[in-house]
Amino acid sequence: MTISSSPAASPAAHLCGPEDPYRHVFAEPLALVMPDASTARARSRRRTLACLIATGILLVVLGIQFRGDAASRLSGVPAPRWHWLAACAGATALFYVANGVSLRSASGLRMSLRMVTAVQLAAAATNRIVPAGLGAIAVHLRFLQRRGMTRPAALAAVASVKGAGAVTHLLGLAIVAGTLSDSGIGTAVVSPVRTTVHDLGAGPTTIAVVIVMALVTGTVAHPRVRVVVRPAARVFRSHLSTLAHSPGRAALLVASQAATRLFQILALACTVWAFGASVTLMSVATVYLVGSIVAGAAPTAGGVGALEPALAFGLTAAGGSAATMLAAVLVYRVISFWLPVVPGALALAGLRRSGDL
Repeated sequence: MTISSSPAASPAAHLCGPEDPYRHVFAEPLALVMPDASTARARSRRRTLACLIATGILLVVLGIQFRGDAASRLSGVPAPRWHWLAACAGATALFYVANGVSLRSASGLRMSLRMVTAVQLAAAATNRIVPAGLGAIAVHLRFLQRRGMTRPAALAAVASVKGAGAVTHLLGLAIVAGTLSDSGIGTAVVSPVRTTVHDLGAGPTTIAVVIVMALVTGTVAHPRVRVVVRPAARVFRSHLSTLAHSPGRAALLVASQAATRLFQILALACTVWAFGASVTLMSVATVYLVGSIVAGAAPTAGGVGALEPALAFGLTAAGGSAATMLAAVLVYRVISFWLPVVPGALALAGLRRSGDL
């Protein structure tokens, strides 16, 4: 009796074989190790519980720390109009859908919109704990590998999404450059960082910068990192070449990443307008685009503690009252940042249970 070596007999060949019309661009040998189902379920429950506990502790700490100051500042703020808050929630939901489209376009895999949106929610929930976006990257890598991609291929897909996001962010800054130069918003957004550096002093700031640079240099120079990065760089170059020859996919990737910025700007604008402030959409876009870059340098998960003052200062410079803009930013962060943790944790548990993570 002979064992068939046809593509149908091999899962890897089925995913990457030439007979598959939906073959993705990363045709490399697959090496997936499937853990025992009961062990995977138990590990999934433990990780989900740990994620929920850590998120709850963080929320409690933040609430206790800022309760008194926020109450004193927000005592005279009018009640928000609820239809604008509902619009903010809708824009936030569309943000996750657009991110899912980006992942699907970058990977070249056939996946339902519901699946990739659930992955984005799960990645967001993880990102509330792990700083610098590492939680979301880990979730995306795990998911893409489970869908049949090698680790270098998954890294290339995630990197292409990040690259497209950076390009669209810079294009957005170029569009709002006129508003930025005339309004003084940029100076207001950067003022919290400047004040922090001034309070710390030149010596501690320099030491912190040197430590960060040394850590980054040591990480990049580590042999294990180079072993992972080199094949990923080769695959990423191949991926860019494929996107260059697939203008439809490339355009969809860039457009979906531009949509993520637009929906975040709309969500912030809706909360500003919910409190009756007459700040223009262009000014809100300027504040968000500049503020998110400033907050990106913070070592906290999701820029917590850095993005809020940057947005509040910028919106105040754009024409809103300080107390009202602080309230708008806090409500915006609750709707767009903290509330998605609940469906994200559920999505994370579901994806782990189904074996997709």
